[in-house]
Amino acid sequence: MKKTLFLIFSAAIVIFTIISICCAPIINGVLTESSGWKTENCQKESDYYKSLEDGDANDDTLKAQKKEINKCNRHKAMYGLEYSSLILDVVLGFICLILGLLHYFDVAKPFEKVTGIIGLATGICGFVLTLVYICYSCYIFTNEKAPNGYDDGFGDITGKEGFLLKMNDKGAFAKKDGSEYKCLYYKKGKEEPLLATYSDLGKKSYNYEKKRYYPGNDDEITGCTLTRNEAFDTCKNYKTFSLSLNSLITTITKDCKYIYISDKAKGFGNKYLFDRWITTIIFSCFIIVCCIGLAIFGFLLFKSDGSGI
Repeated sequence: MKKTLFLIFSAAIVIFTIISICCAPIINGVLTESSGWKTENCQKESDYYKSLEDGDANDDTLKAQKKEINKCNRHKAMYGLEYSSLILDVVLGFICLILGLLHYFDVAKPFEKVTGIIGLATGICGFVLTLVYICYSCYIFTNEKAPNGYDDGFGDITGKEGFLLKMNDKGAFAKKDGSEYKCLYYKKGKEEPLLATYSDLGKKSYNYEKKRYYPGNDDEITGCTLTRNEAFDTCKNYKTFSLSLNSLITTITKDCKYIYISDKAKGFGNKYLFDRWITTIIFSCFIIVCCIGLAIFGFLLFKSDGSGI
């Protein structure tokens, strides 16, 4: 029984890791901006932080630079971990699979304890590396802001203008609230809540949608849109606003239930990245479970008396 389960967990690790490698956003180049992560100069960011300290920079500037340092370190860590954890998992998993087959057919009994040690070590190493990779991947996926690089319907990547604004499933950023409009993602004094994260890219509002792309003259979207810059500047400064704001006079032409962002996707590039990334995270979690199983049955194989029970 121990030999059978050792073989099953080894095979599962190999299968799940191959699936993860085929979907991994960095390895497959789907996360296009990650191509520069491996060469990011975090030391330069740290030196710049020290120069700001020496120059008596204010706290806000220091905090902003500290975030850049942490961001740089996260990027480099995730880049290295995606390669190292998945490649190590598939190589060691394959070795354990071969050993498991040999023991399953009772052709390697003298090496049973050695196989158990290899399985235990593989399980522990795979668990630790894959878990750390998942932690970095999930953090970046859910917290970092998504640039406009996956669908040219959202414009060029230039500074704050180059990030996608946060929208609900309808593609709206503001909703009618009495006689005014309420910004859905406003947070006083902060710009980041207005920007979409990678985890938002699965929403239909960030991908091609006929209703938004061809709204027609009578659709609720027509006459209820602002440009990305207008929406960002408005909700950066106001929690609620009225149509009397100068930036809205020429573009909002009727009483709207929602106010939408005029940018719209031409394809499904954002959904493609979202699906690949979330699939990698899910199967990496499966790998962790299998690594625990491999470590347990590797240990039991090491402690066995050779009876095969």
